[in-house]
Amino acid sequence: MAHIVESRSDSPANQLRDALDRAERLVVTVDRHTVEELLVLLDAIRQRFVDLSADGVDLRPEDVRWRSIHNRLMSKPGPIVKAAAAAGGYASLRAKHPPAEDIWWHLDSFVAQRRRKAALRLVTTIVAIVAGAAILYYAINTLFPPDPTAVRMVNATSSISQLIQQERWDDALAVVDEALTELPDEPELLLWRTVLLARLGRSEEAATALDKAQNAYPGSPALFWTSLGNTRFQAADLDGAEAAGQQAIALDPDEPQAYLLLGGLAEMRGDMNTAIEMFEKTVSLAEESSPELVVIAKVRLAQVLQRPNLPTPSAGETPTLAP
Repeated sequence: MAHIVESRSDSPANQLRDALDRAERLVVTVDRHTVEELLVLLDAIRQRFVDLSADGVDLRPEDVRWRSIHNRLMSKPGPIVKAAAAAGGYASLRAKHPPAEDIWWHLDSFVAQRRRKAALRLVTTIVAIVAGAAILYYAINTLFPPDPTAVRMVNATSSISQLIQQERWDDALAVVDEALTELPDEPELLLWRTVLLARLGRSEEAATALDKAQNAYPGSPALFWTSLGNTRFQAADLDGAEAAGQQAIALDPDEPQAYLLLGGLAEMRGDMNTAIEMFEKTVSLAEESSPELVVIAKVRLAQVLQRPNLPTPSAGETPTLAP
């Protein structure tokens, strides 16, 4: 099929090229003053492509430029999301320009999902390291084969971690239930059952499972709620994790692990000032009782302080790394 080539300076094709020129500049320099213009311009460009393609216009060079802009949006969405937040938020921009269905109108959700997956990968890696260390410790300190119970737990938690990373909640619950037939009073499995039932919307069963997990938990009530919060965090239930962390602090205001949990949640949500406060609190509370926790909190605190675009503190409130 022969392509039609537009040649007039005011042709729709040239208007498309001008729009691509503008979009290429805006996507690099976007700020709160230009973000709305950029989003609306992207809609117009997409529609131009639809109309001109229907007319048989050869748009191969323009398509390359359009793909480049789209790739930039997906690989570096942060500046656009930040600019939209400064302009009143993505929700208000979407409300002004319905139906706002294309991906550039939902980069805030895209970034949030990417952050959740990154945090989940981090937690999964930590769980795998801890599980591997536990097996190694057991093997070194005994002359007999590993305890079948310990091996069963490692296998179960490894499978659960992989399944929740893929958001396969039903399959993860099936692994938990199977493991509970052999280890009916294992606190970690009971915690997972509580969290996964809630994830699946089975509220009454989740409440019953929560009571059973509390009764089986060997530590203090504050540590139970902290453990529940960490499990919810792994399952990407950030609100539930925060509620559990706050409950832990209500029960024991000096529980450092609860503050570490809340610091991680704040960092995940981009609230760096709160993250700094929580990590510093963890360091101060764990200084004498848990050196390992102090190291973890200081590492997390250093990572937050090194992040770009950290909110500027008020005069005299420069964040410092706890000694």
